[in-house]
Amino acid sequence: MLIISIYHQVGAPPKSWKRMKRHDHYLTIDILRIFAAILVLLNHFATFGWETASVVEGDHVAFGFLSAFAGLGAVGVEVFFVISGFVIAMSASGDGGLSHAIRFARIRAIRILPALWLSALVSLVARACYGEDLMPLLMDFSRSVILSPKGPYIDGVVWSLVIEAVFYFLVAMAILSKFRLSLYGLAKLIGFSSAVYILVLAGLHVVPQSTDADEWISFLSRFQFKVLMAQHGVFFAVGMILFSVKSDHDKGDSRKFKLELLSVFSVMGMAEIFMSVDRAFEYRTMAVVIWIVCVFVMIVGIKYVDLIGVYFRRNKSIITYLGGLSYPIYLNHYSVGMVIVWMVCSLGLPDGIAFLVSVSIVLGLSMGVMWLERKIQTAIKSWFPNPARERLKLAV
Repeated sequence: MLIISIYHQVGAPPKSWKRMKRHDHYLTIDILRIFAAILVLLNHFATFGWETASVVEGDHVAFGFLSAFAGLGAVGVEVFFVISGFVIAMSASGDGGLSHAIRFARIRAIRILPALWLSALVSLVARACYGEDLMPLLMDFSRSVILSPKGPYIDGVVWSLVIEAVFYFLVAMAILSKFRLSLYGLAKLIGFSSAVYILVLAGLHVVPQSTDADEWISFLSRFQFKVLMAQHGVFFAVGMILFSVKSDHDKGDSRKFKLELLSVFSVMGMAEIFMSVDRAFEYRTMAVVIWIVCVFVMIVGIKYVDLIGVYFRRNKSIITYLGGLSYPIYLNHYSVGMVIVWMVCSLGLPDGIAFLVSVSIVLGLSMGVMWLERKIQTAIKSWFPNPARERLKLAV
């Protein structure tokens, strides 16, 4: 199996792989985050128009030289989902019960909501300045800030955060149950449910074309199945099982079964990527290859976290900053980026210069959102007791 082969190719696990380090910081994951964010940005910038702030095709595209990334770059979202599965499993590991479930929910809310609200407000202002009707925009804004399972949203990327929120809810329920449903059990539940969905959808794609098959494909492609994690659940499951393997002290059949499960869900993930990229065969294949490489890099980064930390110690702060910046970039490159591209192109600049200026504005805006986001997070965190600080006071 593919993942088992990758696992053995990188060698026997070092001691750092076997130790349970809940608070390890994985620089490789930060690198993958910013890489995934850039992929998604290029995917969308390849479709932005120069005459209007909208998604267009053909000669109306502002940056035709990015055409290779259209559709292909969307695989960055699936990379984000794998990372989320691993990181959330790591942050949720430990004791269960009501207090820990509430703490988990609070930490996740502080992590994702401030940047979402700030970016949603920026998108609201940008789209209003472009001339869109304010009342529909306010409704889109309201649905976005509460992560409503029903769109439309103020920004086209909010749908993925809705799926993230559903995943967080499921993990919180597992914590609340005091792990009667373990995180590993939840990973299997999510992964197998999603695998069945993908198998059915794949079957409909390979059967002879008919009206009934097309209707079923259309039905199964509705956003509700994304919200239920049917379409993308395997990616979260891959990340969660990676963490389970990392923290598992068992050997033999138990570890082997987890690696086999990891391979099954990974293959299902590849099938989902191949079906979802609406391009020619070579683009679909390249998207799958990119995802495999990212998972491979993630495995290596997890297994050799200490060695990589030493190797990149001089650049640790930069890598960590870029990893944190990936979230604001993701939130601010689509709706706002669309308006920025239209505005910059209206200046009559050459395509290459217009692209660099547009990306620079998005990056600058994202850095500003990140700065303000961290100020808000620090203020909110000060409202709650810090267990480590309280233990230190008692020790003194």
